[in-house]
Amino acid sequence: AMTDIAAIQDDGDYRQAVDAIWRDIVHTKLYLTGGIGATRHGESFGEAYQLPNDTAYNETCAAIALANWAHRMFLLHGDSGYVDVLERILYNGLLSGVSLDGKHFFYPNPLSSDGVTPFNQGSAGRQPWFGCACCPGNVTRFVASVPGMAYARRDHHLFVNLFVNGTARVQADGQQVEISMQTEYPWRGGFMLKVKPEQNSVSLALNIRVPGWTRNQPVPGGLYRFADDAAEPLTVSVNGEYVEPAMKNGYARIDREWSAKDVVIVNFPLPVRRVLANDQVEADRGRVALQRGPIVYCLEQADNPALDIPRFVLDHQSPVHPAWMPDKLGGIMQLNIPSTHGRSAATAIPYNVWANRGPNTMEVWLRSGVGPPDATHYQ
Repeated sequence: AMTDIAAIQDDGDYRQAVDAIWRDIVHTKLYLTGGIGATRHGESFGEAYQLPNDTAYNETCAAIALANWAHRMFLLHGDSGYVDVLERILYNGLLSGVSLDGKHFFYPNPLSSDGVTPFNQGSAGRQPWFGCACCPGNVTRFVASVPGMAYARRDHHLFVNLFVNGTARVQADGQQVEISMQTEYPWRGGFMLKVKPEQNSVSLALNIRVPGWTRNQPVPGGLYRFADDAAEPLTVSVNGEYVEPAMKNGYARIDREWSAKDVVIVNFPLPVRRVLANDQVEADRGRVALQRGPIVYCLEQADNPALDIPRFVLDHQSPVHPAWMPDKLGGIMQLNIPSTHGRSAATAIPYNVWANRGPNTMEVWLRSGVGPPDATHYQ
């Protein structure tokens, strides 16, 4: 509501306030999965950098609230960093709150579980209902609202924020314009976008979000970083010809006259990245997480029956290979970590589908074969 007032009334005091609160959350109190709320006591934030994994509260409703707020902050500022946070929540800390069959739910969403300790209203797994049933209803309501977050328009600028299959219609240049997208994102990078104006042509500035993870920035601020700088640039083509769009606020802008047969193709490389936390996050020192595109991964006992997951060490030299598994957990891109240097092999799955095979030991942050990240990276 404060953000809406700041936008509608152009209120500088409210704008300054919401900006300060946002920085505090995203720079010091945001989980890698997009969850918020370090403690169940008062369902509250902890201190800065207090991000325990096994006792993380990360209420599903809180993830939904932050996603809604991220969208409002984007509408206020027009910066892609807010949508990066929204996307991280969508594909990780929110989606984990509901089972694949849509009938069982998490109230909290921890990043570590021993498969035994009851953390979810008396259960170590998802529950079909709760005495305070805010999360199930919020999930269904929020999922239905996501299409309204995919695109945004301001004057003759169209912002492409979420990469999802579907068709949208917007008003631009005095006429209706149909925008259609085809994609297999987030499992495969990129999408095809068709621009179809109602009349012969339309003047439109297409602003395509370039996700922060393609620019070596997991989230805005210094809370997390990639262990390497190996990000490859995206490619953009219009009608088969490569273009170099101007960049502004994290968006690739193509400003031109569009006709009914114009096609834009964007390709995002999707390497597997190792993520490190700021050294001030005590729970994650000497640990590493895996991410591919916007998807955060975890190790679960169901895929690694012989593995002592809490003691598993991911060596910095260990290769990690993505593999498409169409018949597993509704169809996922899993990560295969082969045995190297005497270390055990392992399989990682997207965090959002864990606990769909019963309560399981699970870890997002794995012991690392290298030392803790150097705090000087964050000066």
